[in-house]
Amino acid sequence: MSALIDGNDAYKAVTIMRVDWDTFKGDEWVKELKVRRQSTLVMFKDGEEIDRLIAQTSSAVIEEMFAKAIAS
Repeated sequence: MSALIDGNDAYKAVTIMRVDWDTFKGDEWVKELKVRRQSTLVMFKDGEEIDRLIAQTSSAVIEEMFAKAIAS
């Protein structure tokens, strides 16, 4: 994901929070977001979830999520 962000200045406007699964998997906020496994990416826009990936690392798919996040 860092390579995608570094390659597109518009993506730098997206706030990213990386979470260590082993540390936080039992926390309430993880349950509220319905993150049930490691390698989950949830994209929000204006406080609303707009997309979610589970166990996918394809740059093309992640880039599609960024495009949704920065679209006006």
